Amino acid sequence: MLPPASRCPARSRSAAAAEGGVFDRIAALYDRARPGYPPEAVHDLVELAGITDSRRILEIGCGTGQLTRDLATTGAAICCIEPGPSLAEIARANLAGYPTVEVLTTTFEDLQDEPGSCRTVVSATAFHWIDPSVAFVKAAAILKADGQLALMTNIHAAEGTHTDERFAEAVSALHRRLAPQIGDWTFPTTDDIERKATPEGGIGALWARVERKLSDPPDVSQLFERPTVKTYPWLARYDRSSYLDMLASQSSYALIEATRRNELLSGIGQLIDERLAGVVTKQYVTILAIAKRAA
Repeated sequence: MLPPASRCPARSRSAAAAEGGVFDRIAALYDRARPGYPPEAVHDLVELAGITDSRRILEIGCGTGQLTRDLATTGAAICCIEPGPSLAEIARANLAGYPTVEVLTTTFEDLQDEPGSCRTVVSATAFHWIDPSVAFVKAAAILKADGQLALMTNIHAAEGTHTDERFAEAVSALHRRLAPQIGDWTFPTTDDIERKATPEGGIGALWARVERKLSDPPDVSQLFERPTVKTYPWLARYDRSSYLDMLASQSSYALIEATRRNELLSGIGQLIDERLAGVVTKQYVTILAIAKRAA
């Protein structure tokens, strides 16, 4: 599993891009295994950002449409950008029933969009893949004067049987033997996550505290007002197969050489059966941050 967000070291943008690109190679698995977002978080996003059928929204990194499907029910005009062609193809299929949604296969950096063209820019568990020196400036430029940037993510938390000592220690031993690059299997507690999910420092500093930190955040106080931040702890329940799929959909697992990855997942599956009676519970904390474009 990925280390906690606060412990992720900065790395080169080329290395980050290569890691992010792995999802397109496992697009069908990604679509099947990735968790969505709690209904109450989606409801608050829609309410706080004022998303209605008269809004034009830009969604950055829609993946296969996990969040988009929920937002599309508002009738808003949503332009989704997804750099992975396989992910974008699945997203188009998933969103085919929503005529106000389009999916473009491009990066945010390459997107050509008119300044002030959107009321809301949304990104769910994808904004950290973009160089923050570009991401916040370009998002602010695309937004109308009263527009808002809305960021959402799911953070892996410590609570749940996935951190049961007998299970977690054995999984860590498998990691050390087969995939030492993953590091120790440690997670922040829900309280730790919520303590960091505060508006201090602005939305750039907030997102560096709670999401994967690929590089230091810029000061965006001249671009965005103080953000509104909300957190949503929730517990997911997995059987053996769905839990292994969830792990395999993480970039840290997907980048492992196939033979070792299969051996690692097989070993974890055996531990699920032997030590957790075939069922794993896992705590997530969904974080929503919304910041209005500064005047």
